Amino acid sequence: MSIQQNIKIAADAVIFSYDETGLYLLLIERKKAINGKSWALPGGFIEDKESPETAAIRELKEETGVSLKFIKQFGTFGEVKRDPRFRVISIAHYILMKKKGTQPNGNDDAKSAQWITMKELPEMAFDHNEMVKLAFSQLQKSISSLSVDCIAEEPTLEDVKMISKLLSKTKIR
Repeated sequence: MSIQQNIKIAADAVIFSYDETGLYLLLIERKKAINGKSWALPGGFIEDKESPETAAIRELKEETGVSLKFIKQFGTFGEVKRDPRFRVISIAHYILMKKKGTQPNGNDDAKSAQWITMKELPEMAFDHNEMVKLAFSQLQKSISSLSVDCIAEEPTLEDVKMISKLLSKTKIR
């Protein structure tokens, strides 16, 4: 029995941030739109000698200038037609970080990168809206159980209270 595959593997990063004004998501504006949609999560193809987590962190840095030490894997997205160009399976990661002091800049294949309020999320390329919904659900569960393995820096009790309040007020369409 012969198995032939022509599948590419990618890593995507769902980067949430918060401050006293609200909850945000880091998005890139792609130089080349996919199915007429130019907004997407930072991410790209995993290189032969790197882990999915390393690829997500590298792609995030290349496309937005944002540096992280770790990121948490939360799901795999593999619908056959999720990318109209070719078959791609994406390993998705997320993290929550403080917004203050982090100014993204579009680089590499991103025309721009910016924090978008969760209340104003655009339709995104690929299945990135579904990724965000699942990551948001995971984030809510993590915060409600006081698990902080998805937060970039150790939160204070005040931060946890603020994050919980922001999460409870945020609805994703």
